[in-house]
Amino acid sequence: MKNFTKLTTTFLFALLFSVTNLFSQTTQEEYNYITKGYKVQIESGLDMKKGYSFVDLGNWNTKSGTENREIEFKGLMRIGQAKPCAIMMIYRRTDIPTGVVEYVCIPSKDAPENIWKQTNDFVFSYFNNNNSMQQAVIWALIKFGSQETSK
Repeated sequence: MKNFTKLTTTFLFALLFSVTNLFSQTTQEEYNYITKGYKVQIESGLDMKKGYSFVDLGNWNTKSGTENREIEFKGLMRIGQAKPCAIMMIYRRTDIPTGVVEYVCIPSKDAPENIWKQTNDFVFSYFNNNNSMQQAVIWALIKFGSQETSK
């Protein structure tokens, strides 16, 4: 079972890396905004970060037994640029009253190594040993990747 978890986590990270071919380099500030600042913005009713906008890239739901999960992708756009500088993946567990929401930054392919390490560390720590979560994220990334290849 441990090898399966390690394999699926590695597959998840490879899939995250492969969907980032078409956007501009992610900065540390953008990574922090996606993983922390956006949540504060939503919870506090604040305006969008100056100089940026989001574009909806897709939303997929999965159900495993009684567990419902929703994965949403949004491209973080710098004003005046045609390609996203990063992709925000929002993971929601919708079948429990408290709900679980996680914001994951999928950096650009050419983002600095330290930003990719932060994403890697988050994926390996948070998604490790949670097969239902891994399956939901992998399914959504497969659907998202398929959608992007048809453009």
